[in-house]
Amino acid sequence: MRVLVISTPVDTHFLPMLPLIRALADAGHEILVTGQPDVTDAAEAAGLATVTFGEAFHPEDLRGGRRPAGKRPIEVSGRPDRQQIGGVAQVWRNHVPYFLPDYLEVAREWRADLVLSEHMEFAGSIIGAVLGIPSVQHRWGVNPTSPAMLGFVRLYQEPVCARVGLDSVPVPDLLLDPAPPSLADREAPAAEPIRPVPHLEPGGPWTYRTPPGRRVAVALGGHTLDLGGASLLRRVVDVLGRVDGVEAVVSAAPRHREAVGALPDGMTYTELTAPGSLFPEADLVVHHGGAGSTLGAAALGVPQLVLPQLGDAFVAGDRIAGAGAGLTLDSAELQNDPARLADAVRALLEEPAHRADAAAVRAETDAMPAPADIAVRLERLAARQGVPA
Repeated sequence: MRVLVISTPVDTHFLPMLPLIRALADAGHEILVTGQPDVTDAAEAAGLATVTFGEAFHPEDLRGGRRPAGKRPIEVSGRPDRQQIGGVAQVWRNHVPYFLPDYLEVAREWRADLVLSEHMEFAGSIIGAVLGIPSVQHRWGVNPTSPAMLGFVRLYQEPVCARVGLDSVPVPDLLLDPAPPSLADREAPAAEPIRPVPHLEPGGPWTYRTPPGRRVAVALGGHTLDLGGASLLRRVVDVLGRVDGVEAVVSAAPRHREAVGALPDGMTYTELTAPGSLFPEADLVVHHGGAGSTLGAAALGVPQLVLPQLGDAFVAGDRIAGAGAGLTLDSAELQNDPARLADAVRALLEEPAHRADAAAVRAETDAMPAPADIAVRLERLAARQGVPA
């Protein structure tokens, strides 16, 4: 079976699909990833074959807006409402026409048997319908994909579909959701579960020097730091420095470290960003609410302090707090208050209820079908449409 993989041009949208892609490859299927460099660079780093179109997209340009220097989006605009969060789908709906002809050409020439895309890459189901092959969508994580939002997407896709010979806007043959039941968005259309597997960079997990109990991983994400987040990271490490016995590993690229400054004793910078590399053996993860961080910590059973800055990260924080697996500070006032940060850190390190609830969420993820199980499901899906697996 030949599986064509496409993604909106953001590497963190692509990476949640990687465990399934690897399971398909391990089962002997051929994989080809196509898209802009933001995605194909990540795919090549994972050892996958790629076809690249266009230039880098630079998704951070969408998120910056007009902000005073050093201010984070949350400090300027506050928490977005549900409609604003769902509105990001319109950005990716508008992106479809630019590369759909290229993707169709690749799919035809390579003779793809199935197309796999993440849930905001709406070209996937169109390609599947045009070529008569199955299309599968894979959500990133705790994603608010309401029926109303998807209805607007479908409405505006009608002209695009008509130009490629379709009478209606297609839907995927299968929709996969890596969020465990207690974290899954309640308004999103029903989907089949797939176990989230934390992404792991080469070299294995971070090794702590101190005994368990007060190990903290801090990973606010490169986009957060690009968008004025150095002061927030500075505040977090200062708070951790005042909590007795904490050892922390702080994820930050070298270009951000001058703005953040030297770390307190017991803390170390790293360029590692993958949850599978940073979060194992941690007692607390402090992160920005990205899908990889949220589900990576959930799969490992680690309590979380979520400091959302943009979009559906606020929903992720809400779901983590609602499950008892962590806490979220969802306003600039809360995030900028060292006392509130310190209270949250101490509660998550010292109150056993959060550890118990995080362990319960991990048990939910462990019960979800593994990527290898879903790979078998995709083989059967393709076979039902007359494609030899």
